[in-house]
Amino acid sequence: RNKAKLADALLALLTGKTLSVTDAAEEVQKAGYQTTSPNFRTIVNQTLIKDKRIKRVGRGQYTAK
Repeated sequence: RNKAKLADALLALLTGKTLSVTDAAEEVQKAGYQTTSPNFRTIVNQTLIKDKRIKRVGRGQYTAK
């Protein structure tokens, strides 16, 4: 139902900017990513941590490499 995987959608969103986990979760949904998860922020957090294309720049702050 989503055109892109969550990791790819987050990577596109974070290119050129730094966002917190909460902001990234909100922005990716505004961009059209659909979810019914009650714990979507947690899923976004795990995806940001695992994806090698995304780097942590501070406490809870992420950007694309």
